[in-house]
Parts: sequence; structure tokens; C-alpha cells
Amino acid sequence: MYWTWWRMPEEEYNVYHKFKPYFILGQLDYSKEILIPKTRNGHPGFDVVNPLYCYEGGKLSMKGLMADGDSVKIERAAVILNRGWIPAELRDKRSRPTEINSRQLVKINGCFRPGLDVHKYSAPNDPNSNEWNNMSLEDIGIFWDLPNY
Repeated sequence: MYWTWWRMPEEEYNVYHKFKPYFILGQLDYSKEILIPKTRNGHPGFDVVNPLYCYEGGKLSMKGLMADGDSVKIERAAVILNRGWIPAELRDKRSRPTEINSRQLVKINGCFRPGLDVHKYSAPNDPNSNEWNNMSLEDIGIFWDLPNY
């Protein structure tokens, strides 16, 4: 039971969320990008993964209110967003000039998909050398230091 207590129960996902369209508003961070190798129709390429930060909620601190008047701390909760496949020629960010960081909110349409367990992958990721082989959500959350990891 490797950290399965925080995951959504499979029955709840299948009944309420599977194939249901959602939209999320947030800031897409292009500076944190992971490229996972994937061949599509015989062409080499990559799945592009970025964090989408949502500013929902926050934590109320009475101690902060008494000390300096800043009582609400807003955390940047993130969703790991699989943006899709790109051909291998577009691996270099300079070949994608439209992907620049901005503080604008973006609306992303899609559906939630459950991640696989960390033990189901045969080739491990190596974040230290930026070599990614699979979509292990635990590895990505630790690498990006997400507050809601």
C-alpha cells in the first residue's frame, strides 16, 4: 500500500468522474516542462507535461493576523497537465516560440485520468539528469516540489 490512502477510490472515479468533461482556470508554467519519449505512428516524439497552478482556497492563520496582518496564505495547488504529443524536431524550446510564461489565466478543457502506481513502470525516471521514461506522478510531483504533492 504505497501512499494509496490519498487517492480517490476507484468506484467513485468510475461513477462520478470518468469521461466527464471538466475545465480548469489557472496559470500554465512553461518553464517547468517534462518531455516523455513516445513513438506515434512510427514517428519519434515526446509527450509534453507541465504544471497548471490553480489559486483556489488558502489557509487562515490567526497568528499571522496578529503579527503582521497577513492572515491568509494562498498556496499554488497544481495539476499535472499532459499537453499532448510533439514530434522530436520540436524538442528544443526555441523551436516553439509561442510558449512563453505569462501571468494570464488560461482555461483548460479535458477530463481527469487516474495515474498509474509507481510500481507499474519498468524503466525508472532519473530527475537529476532530466531523463524521463514514464508518467510517474509521484516522481513529477517531487521534482517540481508541488505543495499539494
